[in-house]
Amino acid sequence: MDVRTFYNGTLQVEAKADSHKPVVQAENDKENQDANVPSLPSLVSLTKCNAFMVISVSNCPQCEELGAFLAARGVPNTVFTKWDKSSKDYPELKKQLSTHAGATFTFPQVFANGSYQGGFKEVMNKADRGVYDELFEREFGVEPTTLLRWVERRPMVIFSLPNCPQCDVLYNDMKKRGVPVQDVFEKLDKASPEYATLKAQMQKLIGKQQFAFPQTFVRGVYQGDYDQVIAKADGGDFEDFFSEQFGIGPPAKVNAEALPPMGAMAFDDDF
Repeated sequence: MDVRTFYNGTLQVEAKADSHKPVVQAENDKENQDANVPSLPSLVSLTKCNAFMVISVSNCPQCEELGAFLAARGVPNTVFTKWDKSSKDYPELKKQLSTHAGATFTFPQVFANGSYQGGFKEVMNKADRGVYDELFEREFGVEPTTLLRWVERRPMVIFSLPNCPQCDVLYNDMKKRGVPVQDVFEKLDKASPEYATLKAQMQKLIGKQQFAFPQTFVRGVYQGDYDQVIAKADGGDFEDFFSEQFGIGPPAKVNAEALPPMGAMAFDDDF
């Protein structure tokens, strides 16, 4: 039976010894029980917490190669998250990763801004094209150098655009001279997310805020606009280079194509 007592004039009700716990105590007990139940590991939470995350495992040569590639560009090794295959969480994390990478995959696997980027080859290719330049600069203070790397490692590179009349003129001129244009011309895409940072890099390389495509570099040295390049080629400035690099003999007389009208010049749309 309930024992009724008064305290300071107020009726107090004491529960039986075997009565239920107060509601507050019961809720606290439930919270404590829930806290003791281990939650499943979440790949989503991991990727959301990291602007750029590389998932790796031990004894993984490609993980080490990607690490060296990123380190050379100034990306800190903190972007790597190493999974332990012997961990009890590994099967669940691998299952979640397979929804992105497929049932069979290798490491490393990469996410950027929460979006799946692919494995080793895909990410290396994207990084080499400058896809992550803006992200690396924003998150890690890494100066974008994609265009500079292209210029330094290729004996001749001509940056062009689609639907660019003067690019076509230079392409045909170089082709007539025997230059392997398929290897020399690098076509940029204004619709790609990385174009803005590539354009800024071009401005820095050539020292101009306003420019038209194509833009040419030979042995790392800027050569000017397309008409300047054709004039240099006609004047024999590239004769030794063409011979040494492409095995092209003394040039025959080349009739330069008519220059396109100024209205057809492919200036960057931002200007």
